[in-house]
Amino acid sequence: MTAQIREVVDVLKVPPSAAAILMREHKWAKERLFQAFFDNPEKVQEKCGVKARCSCGSGGDEKVAKTSSKNRATRSASKRKHCEICMDDDGFDPDEMISMPCGHEFCETCWYGFIHNALDKGPLCVRETCPQAGCNELVTEEEVARAAPDLLPKFETYQLRSFVETYGMTRWCPGPGCEQVAVARASGGAFADAGGVARCEKCSTSFCLKCGEEPHAPINCRELALWQEKCRNESETANWILANTKPCPKCSSRIEKNQGCNHMTCSSCKFEFCWICMGDWTQHGADTGGYYKCNKYDPNASNDNDQSDAAKAKRELDRYLHYYKRFHGHSQAQEFAKKSLKETEARMVALQEQNVDTVWTDVEFLKTANEQLVECRKVLKYTYAFAFYLQDADKRSRFEFHQEMLEKFTESLSELSEKPLHEMNRTEVVNQVSIVFIDCVIVLGG
Repeated sequence: MTAQIREVVDVLKVPPSAAAILMREHKWAKERLFQAFFDNPEKVQEKCGVKARCSCGSGGDEKVAKTSSKNRATRSASKRKHCEICMDDDGFDPDEMISMPCGHEFCETCWYGFIHNALDKGPLCVRETCPQAGCNELVTEEEVARAAPDLLPKFETYQLRSFVETYGMTRWCPGPGCEQVAVARASGGAFADAGGVARCEKCSTSFCLKCGEEPHAPINCRELALWQEKCRNESETANWILANTKPCPKCSSRIEKNQGCNHMTCSSCKFEFCWICMGDWTQHGADTGGYYKCNKYDPNASNDNDQSDAAKAKRELDRYLHYYKRFHGHSQAQEFAKKSLKETEARMVALQEQNVDTVWTDVEFLKTANEQLVECRKVLKYTYAFAFYLQDADKRSRFEFHQEMLEKFTESLSELSEKPLHEMNRTEVVNQVSIVFIDCVIVLGG
């Protein structure tokens, strides 16, 4: 931020405080500011609230300092002055008054109260204008430093916050309590840019540089926002439907079980079925193994020929439920994998203690496996959000094939890594990690 302000000062010959405002009002786009400024400098200065500041301080800090010294000398030689805010009858010595570049001056006490109240507004304080009614000259760190030096750090914090949230190449780390700033295309420091994904070296939080959410490939930021909004609006309904209803095996109408008997009759198509296995009730007699020996499941597709509004709405809900249920399932599995990752080091120590000849590198595969599981669960979670918005049938078919393979190998890796230590085969786990990693890359690349 300081480097960009310094460059604007050198090119436009304006004070640093004015350069910061000009850049902020142009969303920290230098080229846009330069073009607008050279086309009509007075219009830009007036619009941004720095016209008086640029007029009395064009040339940087040195001229500002000289002007300020001259003003102080003039004020010292003059008579007592009145503050337009408090209207104190006795007036104030010139040294007790603080003037804005626009010429409006007020007593130190009123200035302190004004700045204190401005900071109570939060980030909006950086857009506070001169206390004089009708004046649009913006208050800067110069006035804050003179009137309330103890409040200057807080004001500068809001300036930095405004820069980070306005400049398109920066973002706060979303890690709890972390105050690091990510900068796109950064080659070092606290963050490393990896194709739009940043990882904080201070708190280890990974996130998308564009939207601030956790890395969410293969779905893009816009569709992720749509999916999250849809889940916020419909997830409670979806959870209730999944927990309390089942689709009729014949017509797919959602049915709520309101009695204890598992012999159900669909009110829509009158089909009789078993609530436990959803099979035809005629197959639940004594000659077929008994009423409660339910080991069959035969799901039926919804009736796509029905084009009524109700049928369309039902099909859309069923489609959403299909993807949401799997999205939610992998989200829960991801949280479990994160929890397991925290417990991995203890298991690694235990595995090492089982064999005195084993070194730490021999058991490190377990941590690698759990880290890969967390990544795969996250990717699989977002593949269902991605597939929900994927319209092209051919692309969906290819994508779902790779999705299925990744799901299959992820489940296999999960089973291998959860085995008791004495049953765990290091070679199998390492090989499965490699397979899963390759499948993960294919899904993200596809």
